[in-house]
Amino acid sequence: MRLTFFLPPLAIILASPFLGAQDGKEEFDPFSDAAAEMLDVSQKFKAPSNYIEPGKIKQLTALAKPSIVTVRQMGRDGESRGTGSGFIVSKEGLIATNLHVIGEGRPIEVELNDGSLHKVVEVRAWDRRYDLAVIRIEAEKEKLKVLPLADSNKAEQGQLIAGFGAPQGLSFSVVAGVISAIRELDEGFVGNETPDYPMLQLAMPIEQGNSGGPVINMDGEVLGVVTLRHRVTENLGFAVLGSDLQRLLDKPNPVPMERWRTIGLLDSRQWTPIMGADWTQRGGVVRAGQLGDGFGGRTLCLSSEEVPEGSYELEVTVRLDDESGAAGLAFASDGGDKHYGFYPSGGQIRLTRFEGPDVYSWAILEQVAVPAYKQGDWNTLKVRVDDETISGWVNDEKIFELEDAGLRGGKVGLCKFRRTEAEFRGFAIAPELGVKSLPSDERARLTESIERFLDKEKVDETIAELSRESEHGRLLLLERASELDRLATRLRQLEGAVYLREIVNEMTMALDRPESEIDLFEVGLQIARIDDPSLDLGYYRSSFARLVVDASQYLEDHALEGSEKVRATALAEFLFQENGFHGSRSEYYHHANSYVNHVLDDREGLPITLSVIFVEMARRLQIEGVYGAPLPGKFMVGLDYEDEGIDSSLFIDVFEGGRIIDRSGAVREIWELLGSAPEKSAFHPADARQIAVRMLRNLVDIEINRKQTPEGAADYLELLIAIEPKAARERFQRALLRMQDDNVIGAKEDLDWLLEHRPPGIDYGRLEVFRGTLAGE
Repeated sequence: MRLTFFLPPLAIILASPFLGAQDGKEEFDPFSDAAAEMLDVSQKFKAPSNYIEPGKIKQLTALAKPSIVTVRQMGRDGESRGTGSGFIVSKEGLIATNLHVIGEGRPIEVELNDGSLHKVVEVRAWDRRYDLAVIRIEAEKEKLKVLPLADSNKAEQGQLIAGFGAPQGLSFSVVAGVISAIRELDEGFVGNETPDYPMLQLAMPIEQGNSGGPVINMDGEVLGVVTLRHRVTENLGFAVLGSDLQRLLDKPNPVPMERWRTIGLLDSRQWTPIMGADWTQRGGVVRAGQLGDGFGGRTLCLSSEEVPEGSYELEVTVRLDDESGAAGLAFASDGGDKHYGFYPSGGQIRLTRFEGPDVYSWAILEQVAVPAYKQGDWNTLKVRVDDETISGWVNDEKIFELEDAGLRGGKVGLCKFRRTEAEFRGFAIAPELGVKSLPSDERARLTESIERFLDKEKVDETIAELSRESEHGRLLLLERASELDRLATRLRQLEGAVYLREIVNEMTMALDRPESEIDLFEVGLQIARIDDPSLDLGYYRSSFARLVVDASQYLEDHALEGSEKVRATALAEFLFQENGFHGSRSEYYHHANSYVNHVLDDREGLPITLSVIFVEMARRLQIEGVYGAPLPGKFMVGLDYEDEGIDSSLFIDVFEGGRIIDRSGAVREIWELLGSAPEKSAFHPADARQIAVRMLRNLVDIEINRKQTPEGAADYLELLIAIEPKAARERFQRALLRMQDDNVIGAKEDLDWLLEHRPPGIDYGRLEVFRGTLAGE
């Protein structure tokens, strides 16, 4: 049966707060006498049986209104820089909202329904994937009316709902609607990423500022949290399920506001923003939002890197969310109004010389349409600055070289104009960038190797044939195009193999040193590189180093004269109570949980990746006796210490907020998890190589057994076997993958190795039969 609404006057009442004041008139108050009269009128209409009773909406509104709050993200100047909605979920001052509403690195203010303002003192829990956050204020419990959470698993398509929030900064509004579907999303929604998990699809108006508000069923219970609206229509939005919010309440990862305000901040040792705006950094990506203070919204972020004397090249990869804005490279900056800018603007590329505060002192030196530029995508910009000339490239295509020596020297960095939000990565400066900076003899040698790989003679032969047989030119060109496609595929394969070999070499060097000197975080970074060639190693190395410095200060303040046990416990408090590191609440087998860079970004991971963070920090802080405990099913951190002359040990369950347990507690934990007690060897310290192998086995298992994509495990297997040649199971898995890829020679090599060395765990009778089929026997 088709669901219909019968709400002539009521719809106007409910929608009016979302529209705001118009033409200087006062906003419509849904609780005024006029509104009540309109409700009475609406009851005189004869309505279908499946409509929302006006009285019911009025009851829900009265129920929910005291619980709805306005959440404001505050700027450096104390002014609001963003507004959203939220609702009270606990008398302890807990408020649910969206993560994008509170942002990172900024103070947060909450306005209750009575108009009182409260500073947020703690971010109790957050989840980047679900765009959820739970914040805490200090307020009298009598002021806090809690909205209960419904069992969102019982939500149904066609279910009647009401939404509440603060659109466009208004203090309170309500709108009726229906759950039109429960689905995962396609593209086309406002937000940085399209979620890949079930959400409530809402047939109701969603406006900016509704984010974080509750979606309530007819019993007054919260089914979901509004988070997205469609880019085209405001009458279609989505809400995160209440069950996903419940997980945050059940397993919080609290961070005090003084530490929350440091998340996402630029490293002041690397960058200096000028002319305002909002510059942040996460995962090696610098982001610029808000208007700058300069004319046209101009703002700069200058690098602390030294500019080479004489000629130099400068490069960055940039992405704009709005091509009507502009963002790119700044150079020859005096730290004020004078500098060059090289950037996309309105789909074209500009080089501008800025010599003052406004447009009258700016000169556009070059503006050109560039087919190589990809609107809305990542684009690499590069300039070369010589004594008398400036040259520019977009995505490796040279677009101009012109004479201009108006400005030289100064600082280099990034620039942004107008309202676009821009992202930057891969910033670099050097006398020469890219492969042309190689010594000529090395460049020639590498080029020769690539030419051999491509079988250049065959390509030349095709071209010669084309010139002799011009009447068949079109067919030959098609053949040539097909051949080039094959060559491009082979080149990509070669590049992938070279990249993987580089990772193998780096990993081997990291592990081939005394155990006490091995950097476990570096080992984890090399594993993370497999799936992310653009991973900014320098950024994550420095971010981890800063975390260690902060931990050192925390230990100095809280455990200066303490024993190893006291210091290790203080480190657990620092990571899990002060900085919000926690075990993954959902998507346990997501790749991000296995990569230490994502663990550092999201403060969320698997037992083994959280243990890697803890153990490496303990090593750098010189806390003796800390090690990785390779318990089956759940990696932990172990600590051997002396207690009044008696050798003792404890275990830190990093997945459960750094919970401290003794050996019997660890045995009980594994028994409850697997149904059997761990072997004694599981309590022996795991060395760095064993930890790396276990991390890679997790990734192999995800691809082969959980995602059912065995080919996705190939690179993990290559690295694993490179560092642990005796890995029998993985050699056999690689042999099967090589067979699947028609690499019979490689498959035979793996099978022959197994038959020669005969490590345990393999049925060699069946293996010999299998090997015989490959030999044609």
